[in-house]
Amino acid sequence: MVKQSEKIISISCLPLPSYVQGGHVIFKPGERHPNRSGFQFFVMMFMVKGELYIAEDDTQYTVKAGEMFILQPMHHHYSWKPMDQTTEYYWIHFSVLGNYSQQHIAHKLSSVVHVPSLHYYTPDVTIYLSKHCQVTNMDSVLPLIKKIFKNSVEHAPVSFWRAQQLFIDLLQLVQIPCPEQSQAMILSSQVQRYLCDHFDEKITVTKLGRLFHVHPNSIIHSMKKVLGITPNAFLIQYRLEEAVKRLLSTSMSISDIADAVGYQNVYYFSSVFKQHYGISPLRYREKYANNDKRINHLINYQFDGSQQLLKEN
Repeated sequence: MVKQSEKIISISCLPLPSYVQGGHVIFKPGERHPNRSGFQFFVMMFMVKGELYIAEDDTQYTVKAGEMFILQPMHHHYSWKPMDQTTEYYWIHFSVLGNYSQQHIAHKLSSVVHVPSLHYYTPDVTIYLSKHCQVTNMDSVLPLIKKIFKNSVEHAPVSFWRAQQLFIDLLQLVQIPCPEQSQAMILSSQVQRYLCDHFDEKITVTKLGRLFHVHPNSIIHSMKKVLGITPNAFLIQYRLEEAVKRLLSTSMSISDIADAVGYQNVYYFSSVFKQHYGISPLRYREKYANNDKRINHLINYQFDGSQQLLKEN
């Protein structure tokens, strides 16, 4: 997805990085990026047009169209040269409470949250980002950024969490893959992110094959090998989880919720919902909205549902 640059920013992901705010800016020739020190957030920039002449402490960078650039928090950021052409980019501020470092090699970091070694599998907790790189999939990155911005300005509670989820997906989309990851893990991760970001659209395994330039059977095989379920089963489960969020935190109609999570036919949506949860969407809302019993129900469903999906596949 990205071409690795000389400097790599390694970030511990327990706790997860958090999206703070973002925006879109256009500079005219002669203007400069703000001069500031002690800014507490990371600044991630995706260049659309022109060239940005920016420095971090004593190092100067020229960021060109189609590139991503990241500024570290609590460092001196300033323009070392005014813009000589119209320059446009999207920017995102994000917060990191865990450990991070900027070095010439990827550096695995320990979590600031103690994770006991139980019988559960503990995944990698470090994400690696190139400080300055060419983004080869900008056509996928920019629409995702716009989705983050759209959700961040909406007032529904589900929108706040959706913006955070999309931001984590963005980090995964531009990260440098870990060397020890297998091709099946990489492909499965990419497909999962796509399904989560486009769950409200019509998706087929044939379409996924075209998007990721592999045979559809390779996608099915990779997801079953890594997750134990097919792409379709994953998509259904994710859509229903999104539906539950809307049932419990909004007053949206069942028809609107069905449409919002990718089902054009509300009767088919209700049928699928009832197959997985045992009751209709309306009955689910009546039974669990503003009721702490829904927490136990969700926990039990996620456990039982996962076991059932594994058995089915």
